[in-house]
Amino acid sequence: MGRILGMLKLFRHDILVMLLSLKSRQTPRKVKGMMLLTILYLVSPIDLIPDAIPVAGVLDDAVIVPTAIAALMHFLPAQVRYECEGQADYILNHAKLAAALVSLFLFLWAGLIVWGIYKLVS
Repeated sequence: MGRILGMLKLFRHDILVMLLSLKSRQTPRKVKGMMLLTILYLVSPIDLIPDAIPVAGVLDDAVIVPTAIAALMHFLPAQVRYECEGQADYILNHAKLAAALVSLFLFLWAGLIVWGIYKLVS
């Protein structure tokens, strides 16, 4: 369980870094566009693997979105990434409400995936 929580904390940090980088003028438009497409893919009902397929249909979001965010982190310019990581660290260390809301979002997302798997299996 501790390993899963550690992964969620890393993912929470990367999401915050990417969201902060969206408002930077130095972030390339391609990265901004791909981040917006990633968010759109997460909320859209259209998936690469249809949700009607048990387990695989639900897990595609759980694999594609973190992979896309991790890949986009490498395309950020070093200066932007450094600044946004500093801001994200500050927010996560000092703004407990923001950290709680991001954590709540991630736990609800994970819960929705588990609930979907349960509904598909039963």
